[in-house]
Amino acid sequence: MKKITKLFLMLTLLVSAWGIAQTTSSTIYGVVKDSGGETVIGANVAVVHLASGTKYFSITNSSGYYNIPSVRPGGPFSVQISYVGFTTFETKDVYTSLGASTPVNAILSDDVTSLKEVVITIEGTSSFNKDKTGASQQFSKREVQSIPITGARTIAAITKYNPNGNGSSFGGQDSRLNNFTVDGSILNNGFGLGGDSQAGGRTGSTSISIDAIEQLQVNIAPFDVRQSGFVGAGINAVTKSGTNDVEGSVYTSYRDNSSKFVGDNAAGTPVTATKFKENMKGFRVGVPFIKDKLFLFVNAEEIIKTEPATDWVSTGSPLTGIQSQVLYSDMQTLSTFMKDKFSYTTGPWEGFDSESTSKKFLGRLDWNINDNHKLTLRYVHHDSESDFLVSNSSSAGAGDRRTLATAMSFQNSGYIQQDNTRSAVLELNSKLSESLHNNLIVGY
Repeated sequence: MKKITKLFLMLTLLVSAWGIAQTTSSTIYGVVKDSGGETVIGANVAVVHLASGTKYFSITNSSGYYNIPSVRPGGPFSVQISYVGFTTFETKDVYTSLGASTPVNAILSDDVTSLKEVVITIEGTSSFNKDKTGASQQFSKREVQSIPITGARTIAAITKYNPNGNGSSFGGQDSRLNNFTVDGSILNNGFGLGGDSQAGGRTGSTSISIDAIEQLQVNIAPFDVRQSGFVGAGINAVTKSGTNDVEGSVYTSYRDNSSKFVGDNAAGTPVTATKFKENMKGFRVGVPFIKDKLFLFVNAEEIIKTEPATDWVSTGSPLTGIQSQVLYSDMQTLSTFMKDKFSYTTGPWEGFDSESTSKKFLGRLDWNINDNHKLTLRYVHHDSESDFLVSNSSSAGAGDRRTLATAMSFQNSGYIQQDNTRSAVLELNSKLSESLHNNLIVGY
């Protein structure tokens, strides 16, 4: 009885883990037939990720069908299908999408009448099949790298191209009802403040650089039971990994309010841009420790942004801006009084800047233990902080405290908000048999 109870508890925990984890892989499947249209039973299928040499194997069943889950997203992959008495089928231009299934069907010709060309067929799909995964969208590596991004380099700058939302809100739901996962591990904005639902969102940043993202998936109403834990959208991403080639990049970006970066004329009307400055720099590198076996990927990025804390100025101020009803002379008198009587420096109440910084690091280790077991270890370290004006809540139920038409606040009455992230995830993909695969994800 105790053994049964323990087994039940283990299964319950396993189901609970499935409920919050998201998929990190893809699937390649297909049907193998001969030139006469008969299915080929027992054909050997070998799939190789060409960049890293990662290998996957399968055998066609009694229906000539094969299925290889837990394939890493991306590509290109080579697919080889062989059987005694037939020519070997091979294609080297197969790409997979995160959380999706890629069909590769093959027709094998007799060895004595081998053809010079291999025929690849992709059959039409019906209304209910594994290719249709519900309302979702995949952003491949090429799309993640090529989509133009201005302003904050956050995931929302890419997901806003999904037709079901604006990048943070999907299906008319609050962004805090989304579930954001990276490499199968939850990475949400746990406190709920700020404009982004991901970790780092409280300071207008994200804990992982876009340059470290391999593929991105937005699920609105998925059929996959692994995609759960959200009401708005499930935003699922996987990070890049090292390959057999040493590759990397160093990048930087700078912009400010000068005419070189910001327009100063709108249909003949002069426009003065608000003063700001943004400086971003980073690098990434991927290296093989052991060819086809052990790989390392590292990414680091820093963003420093300075912009006006407020556009408001007090009445009678020598500065220009949106004018508040508060008198410049009153604010000056109060600031002097606090300094003389209490030795407290209020700081300015207009014309001062706020600064936000984001420093992020990601390291990933991939180990092809053997043909049946693949291990991944990923660590994220992110420190960020941003200046904020004093809260706009009422004081004793009367009046506002933030800088606006009826109120002005001093710089030193504001605060600095931090959003720091430490995230680690270990993933083991195992092929236990031709019909049984396991994906173990442990995240902290």
